Amino acid sequence: MAEKDQSQTWWLGIDVGGTFTDVIAREITTGEVRDRKVLTTRGELEVGVLDALGQLGVPLGQIGEIVHGHTAGINAVLSRQGAKVALLATDGHRDLLDIGRMDREFGANFYDPTWLRPHQERPVIQRRHRFGIRERIGWDGEVVVPLDEQSVAEAAGAIREAGIKSVAICFLNSYLNIAHERQAAEIVRRELPGVYVQTSEIYPVTKEHERTVTVGLDAYVGPLVTGYLSRLEDALDDAGFGGTLWMMTMNGGVGSVAETSKAPVFQLVSGPVGGVAGAVELGRASGDLNVLTMDMGGTSTDVAAIRDGQTPMTDVWAVEHGLTMSMPVVDVGSVGSGAGSIIHIDSLGTLRVGPESAGSVPGPACYGRGGERPTLTDACVVLGILQPDLFAGGAIALDVNKAQAALKAVADPLGLTVEDLADGAYRLACSDVAGSVRSISTYRGLDLRDFALLAFGSAGPMIAQQVARELGVGAVIVPNQPGEFSAFGLLTSDLRVTAARSPMVVLAPDAAVDWEAMFTQLQDQVAASLDSQGAARADIVFERAMFVMYSGQTWDNRIAIEPGVIDNVRVKELELGVHDFYEQAYGFSARELPVIVTTIEVTGSASRAASRSSTVHVQEGNPVIRRGALRLDSVTHPDAAMYARDRLPIGEKVHGPALIVEGYATTVVHAGASAYRDDAGYLRVLNDEISEREDR
Repeated sequence: MAEKDQSQTWWLGIDVGGTFTDVIAREITTGEVRDRKVLTTRGELEVGVLDALGQLGVPLGQIGEIVHGHTAGINAVLSRQGAKVALLATDGHRDLLDIGRMDREFGANFYDPTWLRPHQERPVIQRRHRFGIRERIGWDGEVVVPLDEQSVAEAAGAIREAGIKSVAICFLNSYLNIAHERQAAEIVRRELPGVYVQTSEIYPVTKEHERTVTVGLDAYVGPLVTGYLSRLEDALDDAGFGGTLWMMTMNGGVGSVAETSKAPVFQLVSGPVGGVAGAVELGRASGDLNVLTMDMGGTSTDVAAIRDGQTPMTDVWAVEHGLTMSMPVVDVGSVGSGAGSIIHIDSLGTLRVGPESAGSVPGPACYGRGGERPTLTDACVVLGILQPDLFAGGAIALDVNKAQAALKAVADPLGLTVEDLADGAYRLACSDVAGSVRSISTYRGLDLRDFALLAFGSAGPMIAQQVARELGVGAVIVPNQPGEFSAFGLLTSDLRVTAARSPMVVLAPDAAVDWEAMFTQLQDQVAASLDSQGAARADIVFERAMFVMYSGQTWDNRIAIEPGVIDNVRVKELELGVHDFYEQAYGFSARELPVIVTTIEVTGSASRAASRSSTVHVQEGNPVIRRGALRLDSVTHPDAAMYARDRLPIGEKVHGPALIVEGYATTVVHAGASAYRDDAGYLRVLNDEISEREDR
């Protein structure tokens, strides 16, 4: 990487979530850490970012690097507030977005004949704005029908008349031959100067529906995200920032604003990805290589399973049912249970927590900002888990009376006391999160006894041990600054670029395929991108992967490939490895069937200079702040201890029931459990009952 200004010694991670904007700063020579949390300013995210930066007390001229993750794109998709988009598709295929995979989500709507997919009910691209273009690329990449340039020009005229400012272009089989999409894009740009145009060249792989969704969503969020980044860059420049602004992407790495703006769709949920990146870094440093991550914020909880210290990856990701993208993405699951999730009674009279959230405006009732509906935060205030004068370092005063009044409106129809409702809602939210964790672990054959639960986000530590108890996990880890841990993960991420292509050929020594040439071509593409962002070729580490399936199957599987030249001997080894993978993953193999390689992928990463780790300090004073009432498991403990985390001596155990409080998070230690700070300052909460059962 390029030499840095020696006076710019601060690195920052900024994570803009749906409720809060988190900033964490590290001085790279001393290891000093500062953090701030402010309410997200929806519609003007840069205002909240500058507000948080102003509260850090670090002159912007001393900041060398900022790594940024945000939710501007995903919020636009979920709320359907993106750009007005037109789609150019192969003639006869403009309804691909609606047809999808012809499946429906199992659940309350499974037997409802009136149910529509979210995209049909609330289209990202209106059907009247989708245009069929006369052209056709065959299954083998050969031109079957030449591009009709006149039909593209006519579509451009209709797009102009409709006042559309963003265009997506995705033709059938263009992952094998991109020529028609490039021609069409050139015509659109000529006819409609200044309009945002995107093609499937951003990630040219098989799966027509998913590829079309990816391009369509990029056109939907592209103008908004690039507009936000432009305003943010201008605001930072005006404030005196002279360092480098990096953007977090969904493949687990960072990129320059210029490079990532070429495909803004890859930034949709960059904040939660930062949390997983931080968890991988923490696990490798501490020796906790198998961890389940649980990142609970104000709106939702994101979960992931990290095995052997490796970042979990997938090639498909669903924004919502029927809107599934094909792209390299960190494998993160999500559930609509967050600290701001609304507690309510559904149409069947059942108690629910979420997925609707109070967000930052108006926020939970206890914030006193106009919110009247009860949230998980309100429940935790009533239970004593959140102490009004200690919450967020005293920055936000919590009103217990307003929390009780909001909960009472739901408790009375159920015949419950406010305290019983709060206790039930807390455990229900924990159960929902535990179910989400199982979906990315137990349901994939993982033995949770081999894992620890890493809890972060401001709300994560307050539910972590209850979730761990439901899962049968014996240990919980709470990192330093858990409320800003995703921002810390952004700070530690490397430069990373992924490229792929879909050859759709048989994997066999006699298939006459030059695998090494194809991979080398992708490596050169990745290297060129990293070079444009300041990375030296000698510093790039390449990773290769194949997506494979048996002939006749529909869905493929990602298999990482060890470094080395791919000759015929290696091809045979890879073929045998595919059969072994099927045996391990599914309990069977079909060695008599040909193995099809749908896609090959190359990822290149270049390390950013490592910063000095922070030093753990124990502050002077009595670690017990006070004792008070704490209700857990339907039992009120009138004399529970409440500890200040930064005053806990290293290695000294505290026993539950107890609270461990810090600036932007509270860790709950249940009865029958203990907790201590390790040498790195991490809190480790042990479920003693589970540990005893395992010992027996």
